[in-house]
Amino acid sequence: MCCILGDMKTRKIQGPIRDKQKTMQKLLQAVGSILQSEGHKGLKVSKIADRAKVDKKLIYNYFGSLDGLIDCYLREHDFWKRTDDNLKAHPVTDITIELMSGIFRNQFDFLEHSHEMQNIILWELSEYNRRLSEILDERERFGERVFQLSDKYFAGTPVNFRAVNALLVSAVYYIVLHKRYNKNTLCSIDVTTPEGKDQILEAIDQVIKWCYAEADKSKKATAKKITPVP
Repeated sequence: MCCILGDMKTRKIQGPIRDKQKTMQKLLQAVGSILQSEGHKGLKVSKIADRAKVDKKLIYNYFGSLDGLIDCYLREHDFWKRTDDNLKAHPVTDITIELMSGIFRNQFDFLEHSHEMQNIILWELSEYNRRLSEILDERERFGERVFQLSDKYFAGTPVNFRAVNALLVSAVYYIVLHKRYNKNTLCSIDVTTPEGKDQILEAIDQVIKWCYAEADKSKKATAKKITPVP
């Protein structure tokens, strides 16, 4: 269903199909509005239809079910899905320090300004949902494609780049949520200020640079050991 909606966006459509497109967009916007104001527990058929000002039957007609509507919203707004789509549109053959740092900076900025996605993260952490689980699996497949390109830098070294990324992703989630709900400093850093945010982003850059530098150092040391003495 989301693919159909995406295709509609690329064409100028008149009549009933255009009306359908507008209604689908209203319903998706209603999902985002409710996620932002109430969180996932507010996602009820009647409430979404009321917020969109349409008949609730249209949720079933256009998306098959409430789960189908929510699934479409999640797939359109998930940061990692968007990043995956962007890399598919602009393929890369190497995962450089700059590219990896850019991904994390973009993730921080995106999540910081999207209360809807912050509430989705809280949803993921608070209970099991099949649709969310499928999205998580898609994120993992995207991550695996990225790591396959970066493995050449870290294979045979003591640097576990995947584990480092797991820590960085988790840190971004926690710091953004901490910033939203608490006024306390975090390790003496006020992450609610631009200066505090810059410190965090610069630290992420440093960690990624250290990983690449340490892996390179390890490979050079190994190569030196096995180089035969003339």
